Amino acid sequence: MRLFDIRYYKVNLIVWNKKIRDFLRSERCKESLIFLFFLVISYAFWTIVSLNEISEMNFKVPLRYTNIPDKAFVTSELPHVVNVRLRDRGTVLLNYTLNRFSPIEINFENYSNNKDEIFIPSAQLISEMKKRLVNSTALVSFSPDTVAIYYTMAEGKKVPVRLVSHFSAKPQCVISENIQLKPDSVMIYAPRKLLATINEVYTDSVYAENLTDTLRTVVPLSLIEGSKAIPGETTVTVPVEEVILKTLEIPLTVASLPASLKLLTFPAKVKAECMVPMILFSSLSNEDINLEVDYKKVRRKNVRKLPVEIISYPDFVLNIQVKPDSVEYILEENQFD
Repeated sequence: MRLFDIRYYKVNLIVWNKKIRDFLRSERCKESLIFLFFLVISYAFWTIVSLNEISEMNFKVPLRYTNIPDKAFVTSELPHVVNVRLRDRGTVLLNYTLNRFSPIEINFENYSNNKDEIFIPSAQLISEMKKRLVNSTALVSFSPDTVAIYYTMAEGKKVPVRLVSHFSAKPQCVISENIQLKPDSVMIYAPRKLLATINEVYTDSVYAENLTDTLRTVVPLSLIEGSKAIPGETTVTVPVEEVILKTLEIPLTVASLPASLKLLTFPAKVKAECMVPMILFSSLSNEDINLEVDYKKVRRKNVRKLPVEIISYPDFVLNIQVKPDSVEYILEENQFD
């Protein structure tokens, strides 16, 4: 069987070699090769002609900052490139592309002052840029218009982080605890006058709806221009838990009852049904819920039952209901010796 397979492959190889040789010797192959040859020649001539025509091209030229003092804390985002558009012959523009431009140097010592801010107009940068161009090249556009550098020599200060957000949970779920920020305060750095006005920082807006599980997300801080925070973001944790039904028997208390009277309710206890986060289910007891009836309502005519009022309950308790919501009562006089 193995010998048969080898012979089969050898026969196929011989057949394919013959087909390839026949194709290479055919008129069709010769015509295809001639066509490709002239296509390459045409493309070469077109490229040469194009490179000698005047055209425009965009370039990114790097910036390099030098001699920044060790004590200086730069609080703004420094641009690392400038965008230029040049006009010249294609060959010159191609040369710029292949060789690339050397960085434009910004020497901090030449611009530093006592104002904690530096503004370098584009005219100065354009002057440096033209030193890198041949005489025939025209500078069509240049951006940015100004390079702004904000810095400070002063120490920063610690300020709290304020969350800008909206969160909601799906039905049968609840945001069970306070939303947590980590860190909840950051060090802020800015020029002295600006730093004096900053007493807190806010996050970028963050929204999430129909949550079914605890959410953890990193949110950047929204900073005033010229200021910088370390760190520049905070981790937001939104604890979400499923809620389950819990039923408790709560003894009733009586409000506004004179010392000379005794009020007995039937029943003496009522059921309180509520939805509770699963993690807090075991921590809720009947002492956490306060229900009462008010003696003042007895004075109304034909009042046979007193309504049960919900006075207080923990914040994490949801949709609390009492059954029954009213009770019968008997008034008795207290016997004093």
